[in-house]
Amino acid sequence: MSNSLLDFLHELDTNAQLKEAYLANPVATATDYGLAEEDIEIIKTKDWDAVRKRYEDSGKAIKTQSY
Repeated sequence: MSNSLLDFLHELDTNAQLKEAYLANPVATATDYGLAEEDIEIIKTKDWDAVRKRYEDSGKAIKTQSY
């Protein structure tokens, strides 16, 4: 089973090693984390509207980060 994109984004905010890896290679880090292909594509294309929609659909508050 794939890990959640929202969990991945939350962990980027709390896990310094994951954030460092993400900054070096976002797609490889998302792949290694176990995200689904659809979620990896969101990371690859920087489709922040899709991320926002995921948060809205989940009922979780959006937290803005710059990486």
